[in-house]
Amino acid sequence: MRNHTIHPQLEQVFSAPYLSQLQKVTFQKNDYICTQGQAITELTYILSGKVKIVRSLFNGKEHILETLNQPQILGDVELMTNQPAGSSVIALEEVQAVQLPLNNKEELLKDPVFLYQIGHNLAMALHKQGITASTNASYSVKERLATHMLSIEEEGVFQLSPSILAASFGTSYRHVQRVIKQFIDQGIIEKEAFKTYRILEKKTLEKLAFID
Repeated sequence: MRNHTIHPQLEQVFSAPYLSQLQKVTFQKNDYICTQGQAITELTYILSGKVKIVRSLFNGKEHILETLNQPQILGDVELMTNQPAGSSVIALEEVQAVQLPLNNKEELLKDPVFLYQIGHNLAMALHKQGITASTNASYSVKERLATHMLSIEEEGVFQLSPSILAASFGTSYRHVQRVIKQFIDQGIIEKEAFKTYRILEKKTLEKLAFID
């Protein structure tokens, strides 16, 4: 990339020697940016666009962990741990990104600018986990479920895995199922298929939800 085309935020992530190696990439809706289980051969930095992070379960079903709609680096944890991708990242709309081929991992891991950014990302992730833990103690399952539904919905449709949500919320599988049934009985959501639902009353969910 030429200097005049460099996005300002990239200079906070990559040192000068790596900026010239960045390759512009455009992903269309439903394109896989990375796939769970595959080796990471490049780092991807999302500049714009919305993506979802999906985890494939042992039974073949998929669970949406979260959606992101902000600049984000992908593959940093896998680089640090030398592990394959722990989840899949899928574009929900057109996504503009740049990618850095991992031709020399050892040198990259010695770069102070990059290591600072990795440290910052990990610190933010720990901070978010702390907020989530305190949230679980402060909000009802109904409020947490409403917030989760709004965070993962795509054009009003979303998927739920009650067993995973129960573990995340620190409650029982039956309790999560009861709350889902309450939402259905109240006409807030409807079930379309196995673990797939549609929002009918978004304003009601928004009143129940909280902002992280």
